[in-house]
Amino acid sequence: MIELTNGIVEIEINDNDGTINSIRDLRTDVAYLRADAAPQAFRLETDGMTSGDFSRFSCRITKDEEKQCAELEWTALNGMKVTGQITVHTGRDGIEFGCQVINDTDTRVLSLEYPIIANLTEITDGGEEDYVAHSFATGFQVRNPIKHFVHGGAGFRYMPYPESFSGASMQFFAYYGKGKGGLFFAALDGEGYAKWLNFYKNASGLLEASFMHGCEDMGPSKGISVPYPIVVRLLKGRDWQEAADRYKEWAVQQIWCAAGPLAERTLSEDERWLHEQMGAATFGINAGFDRTSWIKAYHEHIRTPIFHILGPDWTNAPQTFYKGFPGGFDDWFPTRFNPDNIACLHSFGDKFAPFEFDYLYDFKGADGELGQTAAQKFPAQIRSVDGYKFPFLCPAHPYTKQFHVRRDEALQHSDQVDAIYYDISANNILKICMDDSHGHPVGAGRLVAQAYRDNYVLTKKAMIQAAGRYVPMGTEMMNELYLDVLDYYQARAGAQPAAPLEGWPIRELLKSQAAELIPMFAYVYHEYGAVRLDGWGKLAAEIGELFYFTVARTYLWGGLYELNYEYSPMEVLDGSGGLENKGEEHYYPFEPRGYALAEERAQYVGMFANLRTGAGNRYMAYGQMIRPVSYSTSQLLVAWYHYNHGKETPEYNDQGEAKVDTVVHSAWRYKDEGVGLLFANIAAAGQQVELDLTSELLPIRPASCKLTIYVPDAEPASTDYSDAIAGRCRFDIPPRGIVLLELS
Repeated sequence: MIELTNGIVEIEINDNDGTINSIRDLRTDVAYLRADAAPQAFRLETDGMTSGDFSRFSCRITKDEEKQCAELEWTALNGMKVTGQITVHTGRDGIEFGCQVINDTDTRVLSLEYPIIANLTEITDGGEEDYVAHSFATGFQVRNPIKHFVHGGAGFRYMPYPESFSGASMQFFAYYGKGKGGLFFAALDGEGYAKWLNFYKNASGLLEASFMHGCEDMGPSKGISVPYPIVVRLLKGRDWQEAADRYKEWAVQQIWCAAGPLAERTLSEDERWLHEQMGAATFGINAGFDRTSWIKAYHEHIRTPIFHILGPDWTNAPQTFYKGFPGGFDDWFPTRFNPDNIACLHSFGDKFAPFEFDYLYDFKGADGELGQTAAQKFPAQIRSVDGYKFPFLCPAHPYTKQFHVRRDEALQHSDQVDAIYYDISANNILKICMDDSHGHPVGAGRLVAQAYRDNYVLTKKAMIQAAGRYVPMGTEMMNELYLDVLDYYQARAGAQPAAPLEGWPIRELLKSQAAELIPMFAYVYHEYGAVRLDGWGKLAAEIGELFYFTVARTYLWGGLYELNYEYSPMEVLDGSGGLENKGEEHYYPFEPRGYALAEERAQYVGMFANLRTGAGNRYMAYGQMIRPVSYSTSQLLVAWYHYNHGKETPEYNDQGEAKVDTVVHSAWRYKDEGVGLLFANIAAAGQQVELDLTSELLPIRPASCKLTIYVPDAEPASTDYSDAIAGRCRFDIPPRGIVLLELS
């Protein structure tokens, strides 16, 4: 057995095959692996085969005052050489891994999976207080994964990065036992190389963590050189934020955070309206038909400006969920925006962005032959839960680059859009293209990822020049790699289990509440700018009481609640005999519902919208999310109904119950000036909250405190609250009200 140790962490490596047999925290004597079933040390993927078999293995150990290192080498059965480096640095609580493939054969290598840290066992008794927190989408946590994950089924297997719809928005995950310890796993890559972050149940029925690295230049005699380190560090097991804090130390030093937090930048008014003026959002309201009645109705109760991502029915050729989408330039123009909608929303101070299927292309439409030459070619074996079945353009092809800029520059000239929105864009497409005629090598993960970034930068520059002002740009989902060029993103997971799309691979775990959404991306990056639109909302009572929790959580985690009308009609106005938009005018053939607009629910959203644009703005729009304070709350059993989805999906018309916290809480820091503690009561009865702030590690020592109470459809009421300065405080939250406690 080969042993590397620094007195803090110890790793044991099998000297016969290079597998990792043990990782131990020497401070607590917690061992994280079971070595009774030796796994593979690596998995090498070539055309048509993935294998960890080898004919020869060797290992060289070096030790000095600064580090201990194992240099491993395997000769695979196909003649390729796989090397691994394992380093333990003096005084550090972790292990660093490196790897490469040396290929002197005629075989093409596609990927390398290394390190493989297999046979992870329970940390707490029975695993009941064990959690995996993963950056899949923008963050999910699963309790007792050894119980709930299934080999070949539920789990985080083949999680591509950068790809946050079916993969990872950041490059880390953690496995921890509450109060008992844990492991932090991360790839520290600031360049956007193609990789997969995996945590799943293996064939032995135990948990396995691994990193898989894509080949950036596939071909005979071409190998893989991984230029970034993989790190595994010890955790105390406090919560998922402990791992996020570790990652944030590195992440905010990368290029996507180079401009600094928004609150420290000098921003024009056109760069601020999304953050300061918009209290709510809509998604999918028809762009080509008169929807002014609904726009007016929403404003009557929400009472703040609203950001609208209008539906895709504005293009010259159809852009729909079932009749296809445009090809080249002439399929997009002339546009068909309804002028009454635009005039109406602007009269309220609203802003709008048109919906675009960004990288989908009709190869039988306008300029179809040009588009076909730029078609993205995926590998035969796609390592993802997504099949990527749409016809995509490769972002690196010269035609794609030219077309992307030309299309949206022309749109800015013709329609003076306030912002732009891209659906099915960089954050939900695998960053691999196998067609080297596009000007990139076969594979080209990093170059494909960079091409998306370049297209965003060039297009935004052209739109800003055409508009004479800043034009915010947003996408479906978000990934850290594009944080500095995108301003907002649309998500749906905040409404799970009453939501579609991201999170669907673990939907059954979300319904049983073995899995939960966590604000992982916001915790690491919120103050750097991207606004989250989430909630998959309706203002209809029929969607159930989970609505109140979803609205509260969306806003308290820094987002804007989104009313969504993609797959179902808008609410009936003026009672049950009133107005419902027609399915034949929509871009999806939905069924009529007849669900009336519930004014009380609209006022509830309006309460949060006014908090967001009012006293809570500096925290919810510009603040840094910090670890929540300790408080006690009861739980409510609430019903949910999910009908805003494709009729062909199993989630359509799904329903159930969920147990949620009666009081939702988040904590924010604004610069060095203050801390905002938010508490939202989702119940129809008042609630009391008690805090002992002397036990919390708050980033400031408060000299003053203000308590502001919000209730629906009324002005907020504020008072000085000296009890909080002493540390112990107790306050009441009215039914479905909010308390903002500001410490400064």
